[in-house]
Amino acid sequence: MFFHQPGKGFFMACRPFIKKAALSFILFLLPLFFVSTVPADTRETAKSVFVRAETLFEQKKYAEAQALYEKVLSLDSEYIMAYRGLVRSYVRLGDPQGGVIFMEDRYLDDPQNAGVCYGLGYANYYLKKYDSAIRYFNEALQHDPNLAPAWNNCAAIYHHVKRDYQKAETYYRKAIAVSTKTGDDRVRAIAQKNLENLPTPEEIKPLTETLSLEAFINLFIARAEEGNDRGLKLLVLGQRENCEQAMDWFLDEAMQASAENSRRAEETALVLAELLEREYRQGFQSDLLLQKLNVYTGLSAEAKKNIFNGKTLLTEGAEKEQQGKLARARENYQGALSFFRAAGDRKRAGMTLFYLGELYRKMKNPQAAKEAYLDSLTSFVETRDEPGKALVLSSLGIVCYQLGDYGEAVEFLKRSKTAYHRIGDSESEKKVAGNIEQIKSKVKSK
Repeated sequence: MFFHQPGKGFFMACRPFIKKAALSFILFLLPLFFVSTVPADTRETAKSVFVRAETLFEQKKYAEAQALYEKVLSLDSEYIMAYRGLVRSYVRLGDPQGGVIFMEDRYLDDPQNAGVCYGLGYANYYLKKYDSAIRYFNEALQHDPNLAPAWNNCAAIYHHVKRDYQKAETYYRKAIAVSTKTGDDRVRAIAQKNLENLPTPEEIKPLTETLSLEAFINLFIARAEEGNDRGLKLLVLGQRENCEQAMDWFLDEAMQASAENSRRAEETALVLAELLEREYRQGFQSDLLLQKLNVYTGLSAEAKKNIFNGKTLLTEGAEKEQQGKLARARENYQGALSFFRAAGDRKRAGMTLFYLGELYRKMKNPQAAKEAYLDSLTSFVETRDEPGKALVLSSLGIVCYQLGDYGEAVEFLKRSKTAYHRIGDSESEKKVAGNIEQIKSKVKSK
């Protein structure tokens, strides 16, 4: 649970060079595409209704806009922009699934319509069903190979979601060729910029290789020093797990600096944390790191100091436990628990109580272990820490078995098995299931 940290001298040396530059990468903007191949006399009527629908949409009158987009499609079933507007209206009204249902109904009636296929792909994209989106975009292209937005949208998914850069390049080049042929300057410009933004073979390497946490942090700081925005973006995209652990490391550095009244060092660590959070949020569309950052920034100086002191004692306690100095370890854990409770940090308090429970089992005091585990479970339930809950439930099952409470042991283990299943830890789930069977077999043999 403890990570090797880069040398503090290196970290402190980087501070004057940290830049908070925004990344300048091209995002694909699906709402910008327009293709229409209907005769001019029909298009004029559909276009006038469409213009009114767009105006209403910009005025945030989404329900009224939605009705007009449907009217456009009744006049011209291949009006691509109307499908886009209709799906966006459903999304803004809080019903993205409704957009899919509408498009599926149209698809059942007219599966050969390129516009319908495109609209269904667009609707699935909003639900993050990217494989389905690609499928329907490709169907649209089978019916109309000159549908440049579909080529570009597929490319964008391969580029920004699936990270399949070879396929992305193929689709971008096709989008450029088709949009040049059809005169769709907007799609051509977007596809060209995105093509230029694809990573080079040298840049792809950190996207695919395995980096240690220390190597990741050092590389992240180096690219921040250089102001290498593109390099930072690509590094983050390829190292999601390291990003999450690095955020914990940066915040630990900030907390230590705060406890030591080193304001400049805390600010430097927070600059790195904020930069990492932004790249992570943009790259993965996730606010996980933002939540961690917000928790830290919401702490008072006193709470930060208490948590730092608690973590220090917790680390010392783990070392004493490994050395077999169990009584000293207990003192450290109890001291850490007091600091975490003073800071209102229920999650860390819960984990410390779990460590105490494990220690009491080593000290052959199963009753004290059970009490510590139960308090730990309460903390994990309150903080909605599912992995922690699964872990402590398993330990409760074991300690109840040691106390001879076989029925209670099985019940705790069943709850642990359910919790592991919920979080997708099949290996732990299987082990707990094995423990349940062992206890049942022992009971039957008596």
